[in-house]
Amino acid sequence: MRRNPRRMLHYGAIPMALGTVLTGISAYQIYEMNHAVVYITWSIWWISVVLAAAASVLLICLIVSRETRSIESVTGAWLLLVAPLAVCASTGASIAAYLPTELAYMTLIVSYALLGAGAPLTCCILVLYVARITTFKLPPHDAIVTSFIPLGPAGQIGVAALSLGRMADTVLLDSTPQLDTLGPTMLGAGVLIALMAWGFCVFLLTHAVFSVVYQRRSAVIPFNISWWSLTFSVGVFGSLTAELGEVLDMRYLQVNYMVMVVLLLVLWMFNMVRTIVGAWTGSIFGIPSLANKEDATKESTSSAVTICDIRPADRYV
Repeated sequence: MRRNPRRMLHYGAIPMALGTVLTGISAYQIYEMNHAVVYITWSIWWISVVLAAAASVLLICLIVSRETRSIESVTGAWLLLVAPLAVCASTGASIAAYLPTELAYMTLIVSYALLGAGAPLTCCILVLYVARITTFKLPPHDAIVTSFIPLGPAGQIGVAALSLGRMADTVLLDSTPQLDTLGPTMLGAGVLIALMAWGFCVFLLTHAVFSVVYQRRSAVIPFNISWWSLTFSVGVFGSLTAELGEVLDMRYLQVNYMVMVVLLLVLWMFNMVRTIVGAWTGSIFGIPSLANKEDATKESTSSAVTICDIRPADRYV
């Protein structure tokens, strides 16, 4: 991966995976079994924060410094660098509910800082991505599934804003009484951001489905590791729908959430079976679109060298 900067994009999946585990722990309330689990989970959350910051700052610097990029090279995988910031922010809101007041207040502040860093970066990359899909052709058929990746970070911003707003409404009242009136304001801002993020996710989902259907008409879409981006995107969109359905008490959103849960379960089963088969045959290891680019670069380089090696006298033979 160090030799190919494009493959560094997948390092962002590590802190996101940690965030998924920590969110699951808080969702199933495992803290009630042992109070020490709270502090263990909180410590792991700080590790994920460091990894997310490294993925978002250091990897961006490495990728920018190692090769020249054009807007045509922008894909949804770029968002894997900045998505961990929003994931850690929403995870911090989930963990803060079980922490003492002082620690919960500090976690809330750090989570808002992470969201403040991740949301603008995500929006910048989304602007580049929308400009890319409206200016150039769609990604290659073996990477077209990455069209679903923008759905995840966009939805994660809404989840983080809404979760932090709900937590701020409680934590600020207990920790800083002078800011007790700020809690409802932050909750209202979180609901507003979540609604806008949900609307944008509907657009991204529609475009991703259209892209896959359009590419499927011309070529078969092979299974590769990028198919796992479907579970992240659908799962985040489902979480955002569930949060909004609970806050706004809308039956429509709650039904949509149940449909997404069933869809997510089907995707997990499908990807798991195909990954096991691909690991057994060896076809799952590697990124076809990147391999094709590398092969094409090698071929063009060797052709150029061959032409340059021809002596002037031989050109006229």
